[in-house]
Amino acid sequence: MLEAFSDYERVHMQFGADWLANLTSHALSEDESGIIFTARLCSGDVFALPLKLNARTRQAHALGNFYTSMYSPVFKSSQPDRLLVALLRHLACKERFTGLTLSPLDTSSPLFGQLQAALTQSGWKDIHQYPCHGNWTLELNGNSYADYLSTRPSRLQNTIIRRTRQFLKDGRGRLDLIEESAALEQSIATFTTIYKQSWKQEEPYPEFIPELLRLAARRGWLRLGLAHYDGAPIAGQVWFVSEHTAYIFKLAHGEAFTRHSPGTILTAFMMEHVITRDGVSTIDFLSGDDKYKQDWMSIRRNLAGIAACNPNTMRGCAMLASRWTKSIVKQWRTSAITNRIR
Repeated sequence: MLEAFSDYERVHMQFGADWLANLTSHALSEDESGIIFTARLCSGDVFALPLKLNARTRQAHALGNFYTSMYSPVFKSSQPDRLLVALLRHLACKERFTGLTLSPLDTSSPLFGQLQAALTQSGWKDIHQYPCHGNWTLELNGNSYADYLSTRPSRLQNTIIRRTRQFLKDGRGRLDLIEESAALEQSIATFTTIYKQSWKQEEPYPEFIPELLRLAARRGWLRLGLAHYDGAPIAGQVWFVSEHTAYIFKLAHGEAFTRHSPGTILTAFMMEHVITRDGVSTIDFLSGDDKYKQDWMSIRRNLAGIAACNPNTMRGCAMLASRWTKSIVKQWRTSAITNRIR
């Protein structure tokens, strides 16, 4: 089982056991618990679904939170469809979960269609998909940082050159990158200070990010960028590097220092480091369709979720009836509007 999770971690660090363990320990509510359901064959084939369960509603969701940019089941099998159907049937008939939601999933992956088909075969009802978010990435294809920068919008190139020069003038600005655990605790405290001065909402799970940074430092993933101006910390960025991919995880800067463009300066500094020093082949901006990400990245993927109700439970039937009622009302309203227009 651990071998399978290790294999998937090489595809995306959020699919690995370490990421999921930290999330389970530090980012679930009181009503939730994390568990990995597995189906096995005597041959050693295995299929695993990491889920979080709500004890009050008996609903099951993909094991993730708002920082989860992509989710995937984990399997090592020549016949995964057979194992997946058996596992989903167990969740419906034996565990009797009222509903199941798996997200965010890559819609371009064959697994997206396989999950929907397996849910149908295993007895789940009202199987539907819904949009989650976009995912912006960049493939470097062997290009240097200079080559990469030359492909970016001229506005961004000029901003990076001009603002970086102004920021570093007379030694007033400083850019640091922390990778190891030697100065980690002080760096975590510094990043937390910056975050509190930013526009971002307060973290609902305050231990999740610090523990993730400690984990990343142990694993060699961590690239924590900090910008200081006149000795004061003004911007911070959390990046991870794993298997030739750099993940841009979290950005923050103090609102009082926006005039210095610290986010742009620090992103360029980090970008040059991961391309030149780490030699990454892919850069992943994770979740979100923020307009500025298009300036830095070049490829967009659609992420969506799949949800289903369990007709073997009373709550599942109620959810199913509610969905059908809403669908009928929506169709009736659409029909009424169309008739009025005619």
